[in-house]
Amino acid sequence: MGTTKLKFRKGSIRDTKKVIELCDTWWYDSAWYKNTKMKFATTPEYWYGLFQMGTIILCVGENEAGEMKACYVGMKQPYLFNHDYITSTEVVWCIAEEYRTGANLVVLLSEIDKLCKEEGIHFYNLNLPVQEKKEKLADSLVRRGFFTQDLSLFKEIENG
Repeated sequence: MGTTKLKFRKGSIRDTKKVIELCDTWWYDSAWYKNTKMKFATTPEYWYGLFQMGTIILCVGENEAGEMKACYVGMKQPYLFNHDYITSTEVVWCIAEEYRTGANLVVLLSEIDKLCKEEGIHFYNLNLPVQEKKEKLADSLVRRGFFTQDLSLFKEIENG
């Protein structure tokens, strides 16, 4: 079977298609899809524009075969209530199920920290899916310096 260890690195615009493919593997199992029935319909061209504006930040984890099995994608912006601080709002972070080990999580978090330092980001967030057992992971993240802020609730508004 080989190792379950991933090698992480800063991602770039060149990784866009692989990130989209990775996200498409779990989209239809997500609570977001189950609640909204929103079709997975993103395009690389849209992401390219965000990369070119400097809005997207990315790190990726690959297995020995070079296949992408983990990623963190964040949207970089000044904090609305104090523009001296830059935040990264998580769009997605995931590790493929067969690679979900404590070691891979620690390395991913380290890579996100490194990426945020390189990008001048002061705060970033991670969202935890409610359908999975999250208490142990949340406690682990708090021990690693995260703090809890909000419980996010979403409501879909029908337009048109």
